[in-house]
Amino acid sequence: MQNYFTRLFHQYFHSTSYCIEPVPFGLTNQTRILNVDGSNYVMRIYNKYTKDAESLRFEAQITSYLCNSGASFQVPEFLPARSGDDYIQFEDGRLGVVVTFLEGSPPDLSEREQAVDFGTVVGEISSILAEFDLSRTDCRGTPFTEIYSIHPLASREAIASFFRSPPFHLSKSQINFYRDMAAHVEQSVQKLKELPAQLVHHDVLAFNLLSRNGKISGVLDFDFASYDIAFMEFAISFNHILQVSNGSLSMAEAFIQGYARHCKASMEEIRHLLLLTRLYHIAVLHIYIGQYYAGSNIEINFNYILDQFMSRDNWFNEYDRIVKEMLVRYLI
Repeated sequence: MQNYFTRLFHQYFHSTSYCIEPVPFGLTNQTRILNVDGSNYVMRIYNKYTKDAESLRFEAQITSYLCNSGASFQVPEFLPARSGDDYIQFEDGRLGVVVTFLEGSPPDLSEREQAVDFGTVVGEISSILAEFDLSRTDCRGTPFTEIYSIHPLASREAIASFFRSPPFHLSKSQINFYRDMAAHVEQSVQKLKELPAQLVHHDVLAFNLLSRNGKISGVLDFDFASYDIAFMEFAISFNHILQVSNGSLSMAEAFIQGYARHCKASMEEIRHLLLLTRLYHIAVLHIYIGQYYAGSNIEINFNYILDQFMSRDNWFNEYDRIVKEMLVRYLI
């Protein structure tokens, strides 16, 4: 893989003074930090199963749009290669890019004020992406409602085979829970497709955010951006604040208050929050199953998401009325 990054470097720069360093993350794509003559950049080689040239151009259009939107946060900008293109394609079909490096570290989401800041950024990016002109592109990405198309190796039969004979231990209760939820989502997904739709990031979580001086300053990783149900953005990030706060109602309320600074919601969207949350978890599990068939070790991440799914469903069963009251108070 290092050879790919060396070749990628030479497609972008003439300099002979550079250093390519690994990073401690990146299950989907291969990422490195590049230092050229004292300046940092991010290099990425994309997984050939999840990114093609069309979707990469789509991602570049989205980030360019956000860079010029007047947003309070930064996003990585695609650097043009020496050829003038936004990316490089290798002989085996893999795609590579170099993007700007943004300073900062993942935000701490342990206090109410930080939850408000998180919700504010989620609301802001959602409101800005709602204005993205999709007529400018033929690509719309893969919405999470297409649960058997979310990864090219995670077809209906591939997923059924995975759960018939799991490659690592899954309890009977875990498998039965997944099957029940998947069946419920399939039966109900048409209701979701009637909700308002727009461009959605799908992954505004703490590890895809950067913070400086106690405020969120950057949003990263637009790999899963697609035209989808608008309120999905809220559902995904709301689940995240619940996860990191161990289900704190106070933190949930703070997140909602921040989100409400930029976005509102309809009663129909609010009524479908639990279903959207279930759809999100099913989609992520299917992405991991696809990565398993592509050769990745998914056991830790898969079990984490499945356990989170079960925990979140129990949480909603306990606090559904209180959550709906908060949502109506701030978002209607």
